[in-house]
Amino acid sequence: MARGFKLLIALLVLPGCAPQLVLEEDGALAVVSHEVTESGHIVVETMLNGIGPFDFALDTGSSISVVFDRARAEAAIEPAGDTTVTVLGMTGTGTFPIARVARLGVGSEIWEHARVALLPDTGPVAENVHGILGLDFLARYAVWYSQQERVLRFYPKELVAERYYAGWTSIPLYELAVGDANVTMFAFDIYIDTQRIRTVFDLGATVNLMNRRAARELGIATRRPRDATDVWGAIGHTADYTELIVMNLQVANRNWRRRIFLVGDFAIFNALDVGDESVALAGTNFFKARDFIIDFTRMRLLVKQ
Repeated sequence: MARGFKLLIALLVLPGCAPQLVLEEDGALAVVSHEVTESGHIVVETMLNGIGPFDFALDTGSSISVVFDRARAEAAIEPAGDTTVTVLGMTGTGTFPIARVARLGVGSEIWEHARVALLPDTGPVAENVHGILGLDFLARYAVWYSQQERVLRFYPKELVAERYYAGWTSIPLYELAVGDANVTMFAFDIYIDTQRIRTVFDLGATVNLMNRRAARELGIATRRPRDATDVWGAIGHTADYTELIVMNLQVANRNWRRRIFLVGDFAIFNALDVGDESVALAGTNFFKARDFIIDFTRMRLLVKQ
């Protein structure tokens, strides 16, 4: 009998490299070049069992790392028996096989016996990347994303937890449960016109989302636009949303200017254990050109001012 698990993959795209190890003196385990794709995903080259490199997107909204079919076939990765995983995505849900990768490598860092989900190459997401590096990989480190230097730094978690970062905004993170799936996501609070909105931190999304309740509490009427472009996730897509431009919002007592949110009843909002609360999602374009550090130990997101 197949064994089933529930996990989350929050990779999202609104349709539309050669990493190298850099010698570093600041205690980083690895410093790897990254690229930002046309779709907005942060991508690093990844090796699978010594084969590759493949382009993998960072996704803090995914509880499990993913290999899409093209990379799976090239790296000769086979499902691990009949074990499956139920994937809760931004725009849909599906059940997929699990596999073990003997060696998954990013720069000089090797993840041995990596447990990954195998997903088909469907939609624009898989056209842009070969796989996803989820929280099961990223949370092994503290991760510094540098837009200016175009590198990712992977640190021992305790090293960043002990440091003080002058000139950076510290945004408290907390966990949000995903239904009854025994899965959590990381979130922070934003304020729009004094309205608190729980906001999921999701680097797998290239756009920002908001549920309709949040928009209603802000006094905004939401209607489906006639010329909506489909929003694609790793599973499924939707065109049932409208666009909201927020000229001013607050995060950690600091003002952030002009952020665009897509407002709709996205599947992930129904899966989150927040009842009828206002909820949003911050993708890569929420941070624009700012450097940030994810400190999983102290549960904080450090953003360069």
